Amino acid sequence: MAMFFPPLLSDLVKGVMWPVLAGVSAYLPDFLDFKFKKFLWRVDYLVDPAPRDPLRKLSPRRIRVSELSQGLRWRLYYLEGRVEDMLEEREGYARFKLADDTGSVIVVARDGDYEKLRRMLGSSIQELAASGKTVRIPGYLEVDENGAIYWNVADAPHSQYVAEAVARAIDEAYETGRMVTVKIHNIRMPGDFYRRFLIQYDSKNRRIIVHMGPLVSTGGLPLEGTEPPEYRRIGVAETKHAFRKVYVRPTVIDAFSGPEIGYEKVGDVVEEVFIPWHRGFSHSLTASVVIGGIIGLATLALGYANWFYLAVASMLGHAMHVLEDQLGFMGSVLFPPLTKRRIPGLMLGPSRQGLINFATNWLMLALAAWNVNRFMPEISPGMPKPIELSNTLPVTPAAGDALLLLLLALPAIAIYAWGVLDRRRFLIKQKERLEEEKAKEAVEEAYEEVGGY
Repeated sequence: MAMFFPPLLSDLVKGVMWPVLAGVSAYLPDFLDFKFKKFLWRVDYLVDPAPRDPLRKLSPRRIRVSELSQGLRWRLYYLEGRVEDMLEEREGYARFKLADDTGSVIVVARDGDYEKLRRMLGSSIQELAASGKTVRIPGYLEVDENGAIYWNVADAPHSQYVAEAVARAIDEAYETGRMVTVKIHNIRMPGDFYRRFLIQYDSKNRRIIVHMGPLVSTGGLPLEGTEPPEYRRIGVAETKHAFRKVYVRPTVIDAFSGPEIGYEKVGDVVEEVFIPWHRGFSHSLTASVVIGGIIGLATLALGYANWFYLAVASMLGHAMHVLEDQLGFMGSVLFPPLTKRRIPGLMLGPSRQGLINFATNWLMLALAAWNVNRFMPEISPGMPKPIELSNTLPVTPAAGDALLLLLLALPAIAIYAWGVLDRRRFLIKQKERLEEEKAKEAVEEAYEEVGGY
């Protein structure tokens, strides 16, 4: 934004660096949030489905038999010990006793997990019991119908762990009236793969549904054949209180570090606040005015002649960051203290958000080039404009400058126009999906009334 003001451009040409503060102010919103506010924000629940080994920084981590307790239910670890006794084995099922130096526990392998265990061990369980070899068995703690614990062989945590944690946070937010923040860790596995899982908010039935998915690469490509078996793929937890999802994007956790999600009571429902420490005051137009004022007064006190232009440029630089963020989904708290909640974003180009970011970067470069071109005679006396359309077209110099800006900005304008159309398609699909879900629920309710299928 400093390039909109010839005095600031002239100072930059002379080597005076104060105008750089206008660019710094544009960087401040994310700097303040990600370098400070993120670490000061209170997290009420740490949801770690698969704790990592402290040395390898990979899941799963070893746990000993003596450490097993119902508080660790459904979280992915691995046991290391000897097969003591084969209790039962049949097609697709095995039940045996595993012992380490702290105790023993019953281990159960079923369905696809039984086949994976056989391939991983490289021999039958009976042979391992006879040999006394030490083996590693990944899985999670489970509780049977009699309340007894056992080790369930698995290569992923049970999704019920995440579902119950989120449901508990929603109910606590309603009952306490304060925001409850949940930090959900991702699951990093060997080979630079991540376990993908999705959190679905079923507001109508007051249910949190978590889908445990396949392993994916850092680029999000799924690894074929790594989906969990059906019996532990989905976890469902009911809430006591009503809630609604505000952030329209699905909550998917995979290769990137897991998000913080806030839950806040608004009226009679609990609303999801995605990354609650982000897009607050730092991303407001109120903050733009404050930052511009601070920079202006500080540089005035230090004797900078063009302090007023710098204050305005800094305010505009910060505001441009805020408005650019408003093109996406999340939105920001734009006018505190008049507004205390995020104003939803415009959702341009939901299928390719990166393209909208590219368009904005292009527009900023176009504005910089355009300003340097039109102010060249002022900042460098005797130098003509590098591009003067009025010399080749029958237009005035002012009209030539306006036409040049249009030509430079045209790619960004075209992408923004595509973003508007893409948003419309996205909303239509969302509406159709909701109508399909309502129709499906109506059919299921009708079948239940007449005795099921």
